[in-house]
Formats: sequence, structure tokens, C-alpha cells
Amino acid sequence: MKITTTLLTGLMSAAIAFGVATGAQAADNEVRIGVLNHEMSLLRNDTQEDGVDINVEVLFDSPEWLEWAWSPRPHIGATIATHDDATSFIYTGLTWDYNFWGPMFVEGSFGFALHDGETGLSTVSNELGCTWNFHESASLGYNVTDAHRVMLTFEHISNAGLCSENEGISNVGVRYGYQF
Repeated sequence: MKITTTLLTGLMSAAIAFGVATGAQAADNEVRIGVLNHEMSLLRNDTQEDGVDINVEVLFDSPEWLEWAWSPRPHIGATIATHDDATSFIYTGLTWDYNFWGPMFVEGSFGFALHDGETGLSTVSNELGCTWNFHESASLGYNVTDAHRVMLTFEHISNAGLCSENEGISNVGVRYGYQF
């Protein structure tokens, strides 16, 4: 539970600092919370880690200097494992979204994650090789109102083969977002 408190404290501090530093204004700022199936254990018979994760994420309005990259929104977040032996991580990066049919949207994110899992050989948890990993996610969502949205999300962390071990972690679940 100590890592959970540390992760949440760091996440909220970074969100406040980022918002102040970038002059983020109310428009596309968003807070999300979700429940994810850790290592997709419900979808397969064998996994080294399982359980439910709590996901918290803060997205900010895209700064003008990112217009050249199709105006992604910077984000910071945490995926906190509720099972004792499962890996938790914090992450940051950029999120691109596209409304494709009325209130429906798709979204993709790319960035970096810092985890508390195994980096060497392990028989009880995933071997992630490096403490720092890449973080990617994809969502299919629905804008319920101008401020409320729900989404089905897939997220993955791995080191892309840059370290000796690279099992990675893939989670899937649902999230709720509130834009302000």
C-alpha cells in the first residue's frame, strides 16, 4: 500500500505542476478513473500476475507548441495493482484522439512508464527487464455529454527488447472521464 500512496502523491503533484507550468486552461483537461484486468488474466488460462488494477489519469489541453504533431494532449497517470504480487506503474506521454462517428471516438497514447515490478528473472511475476518501459494505450470511447465520457481501454508496457528481459504487461478494462 506504501507504493500506492507514493504513486498517487507523485501523480497529483506532477499534475498540479504541469498545469501551472503550461498554463493549462479549462477546455480539454480531463480526469479519468478506471478498472483494468491486470495482465488480461480473465481472458487467458495462464498468467504470472493477475488481479484488478485501478487506473487514474490526468490529461491536459494540448499546448500550442504541439500543433505540428496534430495537437496531442499531454497526460500523466498511474495503474495501481490491487493484488500483492502484481506490478504497479506510473506513466506519462502524449494522447491523440479522433471523433469518427457522432459521439464515438478512438484514441491512442504513447509515452514512458516507471514500474515497481521485477527486472531480472522471476518465477512469480513478469520480467520487465528495465525499470523504465514504454507505455502505449488505445481506447474506443463514447462521449455521453460534453463533460462525461466512457471508454474501453487496452494498455501495454514493455521495453521493446532494449533490456535482457521483456515480458511486458497488457491490461484491458473500462474507464470514465470527466472533462473540465
